[in-house]
Amino acid sequence: MAFCTAIRNLNQYIYSSLTASRRLLSASVTAGPEVSAAFERSITPEVAQHLNNHGYAVVDGVFGRDMARQLRSEVLHLYEQGLMHKNCTHLVKDNATSLVEKSHIHEAELTLDSGIQAAAPLCAALNSDRTLATLLSLFLPQLTLDSQAIKLQYNAGSGGCFPMHYDSDEQLDGRRVTAIFYLNPGWGSSHGGQLRLYPFPRAPLDISPLEDRLVLFASTRMLHRVLPSSAPARCCFTIWLSQSRRRAFVRHVPSLASLEPATPPSEDPVAAAGFLMHP
Repeated sequence: MAFCTAIRNLNQYIYSSLTASRRLLSASVTAGPEVSAAFERSITPEVAQHLNNHGYAVVDGVFGRDMARQLRSEVLHLYEQGLMHKNCTHLVKDNATSLVEKSHIHEAELTLDSGIQAAAPLCAALNSDRTLATLLSLFLPQLTLDSQAIKLQYNAGSGGCFPMHYDSDEQLDGRRVTAIFYLNPGWGSSHGGQLRLYPFPRAPLDISPLEDRLVLFASTRMLHRVLPSSAPARCCFTIWLSQSRRRAFVRHVPSLASLEPATPPSEDPVAAAGFLMHP
């Protein structure tokens, strides 16, 4: 009896795994061209130039409502199935890292976890597409973005937020551009949860996490935070676009000194801001 039960459980596991694999493959095949086309429409030279000059760019209507809601349903499914873990702030001091858990914020590492990819096949199709990195590298010659990582996030509200931080440091890893895609239909200002950017020397800027909105910013140079959210389900995913730290094989990249404006900041504050916010 126990042997028969074990065989039956094994068969069910194999069937479930095969079903998930087929769903992942099907979604990747059908969504792949659609994902590429969406980025090709949305990531224009003007968007890249705004990112270059101001340190950030905002693009609305990237994938369309239907795909945005499919992506949101996958994030909700991961949370409801207990497949996410609590987000933690990483504090590094004296070569030691400590973790501080954030309340009400849950996440899943899509790129590193094949189980998450199987459970969220449309999100996985995004993970396999490199159009966003390719276009930004094309329009911004100082970048050679050759890898990416995606994290899915669910904010349960009740004040869930992020403190002020930079996403990375040039001495720490290769992340250069952060891309956050929001999945929140019916969002209102009273819900909170805005992304606040600090594009020094300009004034801070609050960006609402609206459905089908993409926000790009320089990972190492844009100070930012997430304001407390009161909505029951604030969903998004983050794509970190990186370049290899060893770059002997890539095109020449201008030195930082060569990018410095010729005029003093007091005479041309726009040029000074562009230099400070350069990705």
